[in-house]
Amino acid sequence: MIDSFEEVVLDIHKRKHFNKLQATSILCEMDTANQYKNLISYINSQKVNLPVIVITNQHNLALKQEAFEAGAADYFYYGLNLDDLIFRIDHLDQIKNKDQKQAYQINYRMPIGKRLFDIMVSGFLLTLLSPLFLVIGLLIKLTSKGPVFYSSPRVGTGYKTFPFYKFRSMRVNADHLLKDMQHLNHYANTDQTKQPNHKANKEQPMLFSDEGFIDETAFQHLKQQEEEQAFVKFQNDPRITKIGHFIRKTSIDELPQLVNVLLGHMSIVGNRPLPLYEAEKLTSDMWALRFMAPAGITGLWQVTERGKASTSTDSRKLLDITYAQNYSMWMDLKILFKTPLAAIQQEKV
Repeated sequence: MIDSFEEVVLDIHKRKHFNKLQATSILCEMDTANQYKNLISYINSQKVNLPVIVITNQHNLALKQEAFEAGAADYFYYGLNLDDLIFRIDHLDQIKNKDQKQAYQINYRMPIGKRLFDIMVSGFLLTLLSPLFLVIGLLIKLTSKGPVFYSSPRVGTGYKTFPFYKFRSMRVNADHLLKDMQHLNHYANTDQTKQPNHKANKEQPMLFSDEGFIDETAFQHLKQQEEEQAFVKFQNDPRITKIGHFIRKTSIDELPQLVNVLLGHMSIVGNRPLPLYEAEKLTSDMWALRFMAPAGITGLWQVTERGKASTSTDSRKLLDITYAQNYSMWMDLKILFKTPLAAIQQEKV
């Protein structure tokens, strides 16, 4: 354990110049002067992976959020169990080492054959379908106010973001309506009979969440709910325009993504790139694998589950992971062969 700022500087100096690993993390008290922020800032400026754990006696959610925003790795209260603290420090150390060993996995490179195929197919289809682009663009302008194309940031291969293009099928500012419609989310579990009592059970380890003190069982349930709502879709979505229903049903709204393919953001076949609010909920080791594959216009999930009203979020994620682990040119060709039939099926969710 390090007792002073000077010892932190000395430890970092040894790490950088003599390759002598000293502390695995730093426990820092949250004082009134907020000196812990200066400590975190200094550590980050030296580009040293040394987690800072903030300790305090103030049970204040705003201060907790402030600490995490400053870059704290964790946040504990005085009176914590020493074994729990040691377990958490070991866990942070394992994550740090794992990130260093597996960082290369993020730098995914698409096979040359797949990339050449994407360039040829996307270029040919953009030329062939250019008259259809003009017709759809005119219909969109005549039936609703707003631009013809819609662009939003999406998360693709290796958690990299890019502008994702579609024909606009929704009303302008439709994203602002999303929070008010969460209770209609098809993937959310709305069965109230399965909701546990979130009252703290003192016989279990106590945790401090965004909702205050809860026991471990309640925390695990809240975590499961968040994962279940990682994907967002609505039945009879009121945000969709008149022409939007047609181009979504026939998947014509997806055609501008051929530009994404030509630019190298996506592939013809792959896992669907996700909006930021969905991708941020899929960062655990179990689900992150779906991002270690090409992002695509069509994919295994679309040709397997499209049109099924009973699709679950776990089913969708597992299909994405299956593709990431097994994709090949032969698998891509089979998915492409099944895509036209899937495209004309009515999407029930």
